[in-house]
Amino acid sequence: MTVSPWRPSRLTRAQQEERRLAAQPALNDPSRTTLDLAQQFGVAEVTIRAWRARLRRDGEEALRASRATGRPERLTAAQQDEIGAILDGDPRAQGFDTHGWTIP
Repeated sequence: MTVSPWRPSRLTRAQQEERRLAAQPALNDPSRTTLDLAQQFGVAEVTIRAWRARLRRDGEEALRASRATGRPERLTAAQQDEIGAILDGDPRAQGFDTHGWTIP
């Protein structure tokens, strides 16, 4: 029985950058197929083609993570964990009349 390697369903920006940079030597190898690389790095073939194009156009720097855009988070990690713990718990502990977080 063949067991495929476990891959998380979602990578952080740093992990995505690390994967792109780790793929760089293989991306420069013309003997490696798009399909082979896609399977090795757990991405779609179109992603490999995009990485190769960026690498040819702008060099290694193009594979580095870009600056995150959007509104900065207002809650600290501790506050987010606290809210998560509340939502995982029983709503009655927060003063609600029911054991579910939603009502009909």
